[in-house]
Amino acid sequence: MTVVNKLVPALTILLLVLLAVLPWGFPSSSRFVLPFLPCIAIHFWVASHDDALPEWVVFAAGLSVDVLTNGPLGYWSFIYLLTFALALQSRHLPGGGAGLHWLTFVTGLAITVITAWALSSLYFFEFADWQAFAVAAMAAGIAYPIVALVLRALDSLVPDRLDHRLERGA
Repeated sequence: MTVVNKLVPALTILLLVLLAVLPWGFPSSSRFVLPFLPCIAIHFWVASHDDALPEWVVFAAGLSVDVLTNGPLGYWSFIYLLTFALALQSRHLPGGGAGLHWLTFVTGLAITVITAWALSSLYFFEFADWQAFAVAAMAAGIAYPIVALVLRALDSLVPDRLDHRLERGA
């Protein structure tokens, strides 16, 4: 895998993190929609490629969301790393294709959103608004095919290998 192949996943996640932390002025019922967008890219890159996305990039993305939104440190890092771990598990499923990727994402997203809600409830010592998490889960589930299509197009633009061999001798 070339350097460009390793940069594209990190840059796409960085772009989605930047989109997630910008003040868009959404109502409070949809405040978690954008922070769940990097989960789509994390799942896509981990499920599609063996070593395209290092764990530290995922952790740094979550920490960036925490710092830039004045949230509790480690919250989004944990959520993104959970998404990473669930995507790793989905690689072992037989078959492949867009439908299976979407199904494994939605399944992992359900686990991730329930965990995010539980952590948020624990943090505030009261039940968090589950509707905001439900809206975020539905939006991320609907957005997955669109974002995955864009990521697949970006992935096809990056060459898999160099056109020439970098070897000494013959």
